[in-house]
Amino acid sequence: MEKILVIDDDSALAQTLKLYFQSKGIDVIVSGTAEEALSAWQNTQPDLVLLDVQLPDLNGPQLLAKAKEMKLEGEVVMITAFQDTEATLHALSLGAIDYLYKPLDLDDLDLLVKKIDLRKKEKEKIDKLTYAISETYKPKQIIGRSKGILNVVKAIVQVSKSPATVLIEGETGTGKELVAQTIHYQATPNEPFMGINCASILANLLESELFGYEKGAFTGATQRRIGKLEYAGHGTLFLDEISELPLELQAKFLRVLQEREFQRIGGVKNIPFRARVIAATNKNLEKLAERGEFREDLYFRLKVFVIKIPPLRERREDIVPLVEYFINQLNLELHKKVKRIPRTYLDALVEYDWPGNVRELQNVLRRAMILTESEVLDFDLRGLSRKNSEKTATSSFDIEDGTPKKLVDVEKEHITNVLRYTKGNYGEACRILGISRPTLRKKIRDYNIPVKS
Repeated sequence: MEKILVIDDDSALAQTLKLYFQSKGIDVIVSGTAEEALSAWQNTQPDLVLLDVQLPDLNGPQLLAKAKEMKLEGEVVMITAFQDTEATLHALSLGAIDYLYKPLDLDDLDLLVKKIDLRKKEKEKIDKLTYAISETYKPKQIIGRSKGILNVVKAIVQVSKSPATVLIEGETGTGKELVAQTIHYQATPNEPFMGINCASILANLLESELFGYEKGAFTGATQRRIGKLEYAGHGTLFLDEISELPLELQAKFLRVLQEREFQRIGGVKNIPFRARVIAATNKNLEKLAERGEFREDLYFRLKVFVIKIPPLRERREDIVPLVEYFINQLNLELHKKVKRIPRTYLDALVEYDWPGNVRELQNVLRRAMILTESEVLDFDLRGLSRKNSEKTATSSFDIEDGTPKKLVDVEKEHITNVLRYTKGNYGEACRILGISRPTLRKKIRDYNIPVKS
């Protein structure tokens, strides 16, 4: 404790406190009115403020509220008489940490100062071991500073200037729909954005969802229904998981792209199709086309402008900004006030491979936020380590098609993971791998493995 501000119009009590704390080597400032106190508080930045509940110009809670508005710092302890209980409780609700009754007991005051000193040291320790969360938050933003994400943003800017068809490729959970929405709102913000997931609707219902139908087109069609193609207008039609579109429907949709018109089911009138098409997939459409599982001519129609979103494990520098973004989002959604995350947790999040990508990260943080009651995020790291172990057990197989990897690829991947785990420490890496330092250096050169200096 270095500096205390005493705010009390009882000059005898204020002088007693000043002499008492000065005898302990603590600098003491005394103010008798709220106006003087706010000025002294702002200029001296005390560690502790002893604030009387009743002052000549304002009461204690009113002064504390003004101090909070001015963002003045320092722990506040109320000095109160027994009849001021209501005002004291109000002050505690505004952020005062404790209260003392008059006449003051100096032993109680000593204990309180020691408790505040201990609390300050604990806070400094937490600040040192945790990462402060930036409070900047804007909804539906593409978050990241990696080269991969910057390339995605650059591609969005380029394609937004034209009505070209876009194919977005990326693993599950990478944010393909967000990219599609960003293109739409950059290009045609006042037009409809119509999205449909081709995997979530039965094949016989998918056609009517897309094309709509006329009254009497089939049993149960009691009235005309407008489809997504028509509702999209001059805006955007987003087809998620396009690889799941049935082959017979692919042929019909191909004609829409070629002729820029369609008919409702059971209709005879050609309806112009004016929207931009954005398709998204987590599969390799080229390989599916080679195997006859996806129409090659439709694939060529869709790949006019391709945007590839890299998985989260390939852009680890984006994890910290994403953590900040989601914590701020979840603070609003769950009415929490999480402001810091332990660095050990943050390191674990950066090291984890995120097979579910950004969506998995969001869900992990959501669960942690629900369980956290303080300003410091808290969650169980064992789930991440267990999932990483499971991934390691199957890492010799290609994630996309389940085929075995080449031995050299497995070895390169394992050495890269060990070097990442040891933060580039060659000695520790050699111990884990069971090889000599010259052998490790040779393999790093042979496999062209990037190593942080």
